[in-house]
Amino acid sequence: MRRRCAIFVAIAVTALFPAVPAFAGYGAVAYDENARKPGYAWDEESQKSANEAAKRDCGSDACKVRFGVGPKLCAALASPDAGPAWGGAVRKSVDAAKLAALKNCQKHAGEKCVIRESKCNK
Repeated sequence: MRRRCAIFVAIAVTALFPAVPAFAGYGAVAYDENARKPGYAWDEESQKSANEAAKRDCGSDACKVRFGVGPKLCAALASPDAGPAWGGAVRKSVDAAKLAALKNCQKHAGEKCVIRESKCNK
């Protein structure tokens, strides 16, 4: 009797909670330097789909994927108020990514940079 009950419970759980694909959590940051247009993608199932989504989000033919973001990693993009300079970074924490993105931007901009986007993948 216990065995039948266990089998019934196992079947019921399988029926009620079917397997769902887990998010792999890939991301990408795209940027068009001349138009100063960014594009982002987060929590995509593959790096390829993240790259495509970031380019789509950017909406410019000149947009290039500047860096990918792996699962459970954080990224940030910084740029000044004018000019083509930008800085980006991928780190384990969002605060570390922001700090590194600002430093990278400052190297190229020669003026104050601002974080435009920062987020972590699942």
